[in-house]
Amino acid sequence: MYEDEYARIWIENDILFLEYQHGLELTQKVARVVVNSRITYQQNREYAIFCDTSGIIEADFEALTYLALEGLLLIKAIAFYPKFPPNILLTKFFLETLQENIPADIFETKNQAINFLIPYSK
Repeated sequence: MYEDEYARIWIENDILFLEYQHGLELTQKVARVVVNSRITYQQNREYAIFCDTSGIIEADFEALTYLALEGLLLIKAIAFYPKFPPNILLTKFFLETLQENIPADIFETKNQAINFLIPYSK
């Protein structure tokens, strides 16, 4: 497992879990650090990603744009698990700006998200 002040990252059953720390203000600088940490942790291997965005309390446009355009390296598919309504809105914005043809969706439960990712985790 990898953990810093922005996120926790670990791999379980060939799915990479990325959980943003609670109370996080997501700026472009923070987004770059998280993406670099994730890519380093992945060691140049593509993964299906389970992304828990519930720790994000605020995100700027530049951060979301960076994640949607440049932050998709080494991602097979991504399932978002935003537990709270403000996080759902941020995640929907991210999906609307997504430029790559990567399977991605928002899920109400962790099990739904993991089931979505299983076909991409092999």
